[in-house]
Amino acid sequence: MDELAYIIDKYSLDTSTSPVEIPDTGRVTLASLFAELGYTKGAEIGVAEGRYSEVIAKANPGVDLYCVDSWKAYQGYRDYTDQEKLEMLQRKAQARLINLGCKLIWMESMEAVKHFEDGELDFVYIDANHEWPYVAHDIYYWSAKVRPGGIVSGHDYYRSNRRDSKCHVKGVVNGYTFAFRIHPWFILGLDAKIPGMIRDSSRSWFWVKDERLH
Repeated sequence: MDELAYIIDKYSLDTSTSPVEIPDTGRVTLASLFAELGYTKGAEIGVAEGRYSEVIAKANPGVDLYCVDSWKAYQGYRDYTDQEKLEMLQRKAQARLINLGCKLIWMESMEAVKHFEDGELDFVYIDANHEWPYVAHDIYYWSAKVRPGGIVSGHDYYRSNRRDSKCHVKGVVNGYTFAFRIHPWFILGLDAKIPGMIRDSSRSWFWVKDERLH
């Protein structure tokens, strides 16, 4: 299957410029798209209590899904400084995902990525630490684990107006796609919030990996 052609045709998209907004879609749509494309193996990086891993698993029965999170407290990033809270989130994730066949990997992202072969995955969804170096490392190293024709994707495509914001996802994704000449690439949902149309409060981004990327 030509995955990119399928997506462009399915949503009747104009891909003359990137990013391409796909109206009336969200990350639930993305999970269903994985199934339509016949994907069977993927990973979510940054799981917390496992809500989106559950969405992916239920939309893709039998998927080989790896759920990567350290569930380890560290200073300076959002509210993830309370180890007891993180262990509670891990227990919730385990309870939510255990009967769906998901594999929880209790490691930091850059340690977990070493356990996968290049091109092994059909998709990756990145939703871990949103600060610049972490997002850049996650996209670069986890992209290598996705096969050509697979999807590299992630959450929270926005830029905060706060000077002390720790969410740099939009800047990193924009810079990465420019540096590696990725085109087309996509945003799920329109920037404008239109009543009656699906639009996650925080949008997701993705592209179909091609042969020339690492």
